[in-house]
Amino acid sequence: MVCEDWPRHAPDYDEGLLSDIGEGEVHRIPSYGPCGMNRFFIRNVFPWLFPQKTPYNWWRLARMKAFELCESNSFDAVVATHDPLATLSIASELSRCFGIPWIADIRDSWNVQNLSSSRKQKLISKQERLLSSLANEVVSVSKGISDELGRVLGRKIHTISNGFDPNDIPPRSKSDNNAFTILYAGSLNHNRQNPLPLFEAIHKCVSDGRIPRESIRLCFLGISPDSISAFDLKRFENVHFSCEDRVPRETAMSRIRNASALWVLAHPNEKGVLTGKIFDYLSSGRPILAAPSDDGEIKQLIESTKTGVSLSDPNEIALQLAKWFEEWKKDKQFKLDYDESEIRKHSRERKTEELVEVLESLGRE
Repeated sequence: MVCEDWPRHAPDYDEGLLSDIGEGEVHRIPSYGPCGMNRFFIRNVFPWLFPQKTPYNWWRLARMKAFELCESNSFDAVVATHDPLATLSIASELSRCFGIPWIADIRDSWNVQNLSSSRKQKLISKQERLLSSLANEVVSVSKGISDELGRVLGRKIHTISNGFDPNDIPPRSKSDNNAFTILYAGSLNHNRQNPLPLFEAIHKCVSDGRIPRESIRLCFLGISPDSISAFDLKRFENVHFSCEDRVPRETAMSRIRNASALWVLAHPNEKGVLTGKIFDYLSSGRPILAAPSDDGEIKQLIESTKTGVSLSDPNEIALQLAKWFEEWKKDKQFKLDYDESEIRKHSRERKTEELVEVLESLGRE
């Protein structure tokens, strides 16, 4: 495996995420910043001329290591995960030089999702199309992305979503929390997500006397107060919410496992947004509320696994919260009647099997 190094001084460094990689050979390539006279060119000119080789310093060293490995080993396939485009360009070149089939694994698609300015979007989406067309197989993380990308490329796109590892699920501790706690874990983009329907629902529950204000709390885990300052939340004086710093994954999983309910802030105007967090939620055994609803894959996932609800109307959300609150008052450990067989379909073991199926298809070409 050739990947970008994750330096210990990085603000999001989490040693716990590196302990389960196993015995595979991992080559961590540093992505150091340019300096001197090269700084302006590499940062401001090169990405527009050669987006497929950006970030340049990492691309250069990673390409060198990849060629070194292919010259001294016999590989059956190359799997390149994008973003960035540099991984796809390296894989394409390795395939051409060594005759190795390769798979383009698209995590975020610039041809489907709105990820940047229109100028940058147009440039990178063009390169994404070009490089993906050279791959033997293309994989994406959701059916929505696969369908649209398949239409753009005119070819079949395999879907292998993110998943969860059952070994990452901590035991649930006996709750002594005096409040029904709704947890949101992850980042928040005010241009793409809208938390207001849930705030309106909680405000309504408290105002109508269905839930006492001191008995319901909303927690943003890993989000600074500045991230939510763009939203007009001052009018929701009945909503008790807090913002907490980012924590290591092991701690975050414990917080997820011990929350009363979990909140998914869907992207209702985007196709196929299925982040890894959703699958962490799925494995936790806690009720999931997607609000607003995406009326798409998140809703389908929640409904098929029977792990929660996907709603947009604040009145409907309020009714659901009141129902869960009554169950919580009777039993702090309450849970829904999940479909365990459906949930297991989203384990990383099953996702690995799906990737193996794609790899095996390379040998039949």
